[in-house]
Amino acid sequence: MAKCNEGNLSGLNHFAPACSVIGTGKHEIYRDLDQFTQAMNKDIQTRGDFLFHFRDFWCTEQPLSEDCSLVYGGLYIWGDSTDNSIRINMDSRFTILYKKIDGEWKVLHLHQSIPNPEQMDGEYYPRTLTQQIERSQETIEHLTQLAQRDSLTGLINFNTLQSFYTDLDKHDAWLIVVDMDDFKTLNDTHGHLAGNHMLRRLSDLLMATVRSHDLVCRMGGDEFVLLCCGLGSERNAQELMQRLLARTAEVSGEEPAWTGISIGGTPIYSDDCLESAFKRADKALYQAKAQGKNQGSIL
Repeated sequence: MAKCNEGNLSGLNHFAPACSVIGTGKHEIYRDLDQFTQAMNKDIQTRGDFLFHFRDFWCTEQPLSEDCSLVYGGLYIWGDSTDNSIRINMDSRFTILYKKIDGEWKVLHLHQSIPNPEQMDGEYYPRTLTQQIERSQETIEHLTQLAQRDSLTGLINFNTLQSFYTDLDKHDAWLIVVDMDDFKTLNDTHGHLAGNHMLRRLSDLLMATVRSHDLVCRMGGDEFVLLCCGLGSERNAQELMQRLLARTAEVSGEEPAWTGISIGGTPIYSDDCLESAFKRADKALYQAKAQGKNQGSIL
């Protein structure tokens, strides 16, 4: 145990004036004893009294010559400031180079380090600049994906659909809206977890049924939007709706809580903004629901 406060640096008389000190906690480096002493005094004045405890101390000496010896080892350090504002808890490693100067052994170099808490087994520090850049890019890509995707289904969200619509080739394109029938009843009867499961099941079904270049978006709640480029004629749109209805009929045999879907579709005209096309498709959807649900309608 040791108490660190201002004026308690008498142990530094064992250090040579030209001693260099390196620490990896804050990446400190001091080129001589004077720099190190100034930094220590400043740190003590800032932090005030500090009580240190030591355990698990070990060290090994490796003589290099008659007047030079290397000592390396480790110890566990913990402690608190008197006002409890600062706590130390670290497993430390050190390397000390001793040199006999004027008949006395002096510390010529001290290197102290602590393990990086982010370091994984088999990983070495510091990371290269390339690794740091790659890690930053991965973080940016992850955050971008979170902003573009629906968290429940993984489908693109409506904001992302709007960005794609801006550059859309509207020729032969269709907008199709899909809505689960009686979804509120499903939630009330079977619970929201069952409802979430059905939404994920429907999103998988939609992705498996449309063409690879079609876009599937979760609008919100139980409503989904399909943006189908180059779909062409109304007959093609009807056939897509029938395929969707046929596949949902297959799911109803596997999922007791399944309630079916209603579909509304509309061709996208050259002067259509996304809002106007969506309003027509949504109107067609409610027309399908009014006609008995579990069917499709086109406007």
